[in-house]
Amino acid sequence: MKLLIGIAMVVLFWAANAGAGCKEDCDRDFRIATQDCQTKYNNPENKDPDQLQECLDEAEDRLKSCREDCKDEWGTHGD
Repeated sequence: MKLLIGIAMVVLFWAANAGAGCKEDCDRDFRIATQDCQTKYNNPENKDPDQLQECLDEAEDRLKSCREDCKDEWGTHGD
């Protein structure tokens, strides 16, 4: 019985950490995407505030979608 409880605890711990890793991946991808937006549309050679905002909005949409996928995949519900 102790063995089963131990295994269950390890599995739950692993699942919680995997979900956190998924969220961290989403956050990292978001940071990279926003940096790319800034590089493309907010530089001395190409200042385009409309394109910049569109790019940032798309990055935010992908972040939200990625986090939802993490919740679906790992059953985590915290932000």
